[in-house]
Amino acid sequence: MSSDQKYKDIIKQEMAKLKKPVKIKVFTSKRVEPDGRTIQACMDCGQFMSLLRIYEANSNGMLTIEELSIDNNPQFARDYDIQRVPTILFLNEDGREIIRYLATPQGPEIQPFVQALFAFAGAPNYYEATILQNLDRIEPSTIKVMITNSCPYCPQMATIANLFAIASKGKIRSVVVDITANMDIGQYYDAAGVPYTIVNDQKAISGLVGADVVLRSLIGGNIHVQY
Repeated sequence: MSSDQKYKDIIKQEMAKLKKPVKIKVFTSKRVEPDGRTIQACMDCGQFMSLLRIYEANSNGMLTIEELSIDNNPQFARDYDIQRVPTILFLNEDGREIIRYLATPQGPEIQPFVQALFAFAGAPNYYEATILQNLDRIEPSTIKVMITNSCPYCPQMATIANLFAIASKGKIRSVVVDITANMDIGQYYDAAGVPYTIVNDQKAISGLVGADVVLRSLIGGNIHVQY
């Protein structure tokens, strides 16, 4: 069995377990030709959407993926600062961004993405009690996790950031960035290795660490965190 087929089978098996509806938005780039044909202007977007449709098709109708073209929805793209495609957004009922993916949820990154979908749909979130307990001590924050799809430790850091964001009800935002596909972002943050986690564009965390380290970076100080 090829690795691609193996990962497709994992997606199918995992998405079949989704019991509650969830909706995400994906920004791509398309243009309409004079003859009415729709042309995918982004080279990677077609393959990206084909992968996401596997998630959607195997969710028993629970996952809805809304594809939006930045060409046809320029105001929406400006409102959410969409500067590159493809971009996945998890938006709450108030339209607040919870999670942004500048990464393809394939290979090792399937599980963090699936966990985010399930938690976003209302499944139990391991970090919810701890985040809610400390929410008053956390300023509105963004956690950026630099990853690559060949990194064995990146999925755990992406999971922590995503579940923190979902548990915070919008006070924390998670951004997962594949620095292979977005080399300029990795260079900007001087991410020499992955995972590389940046909290509020100030506190950088290199390598795999526990959720308590990320929480301390959000709150500040040498607090004792229990789960």
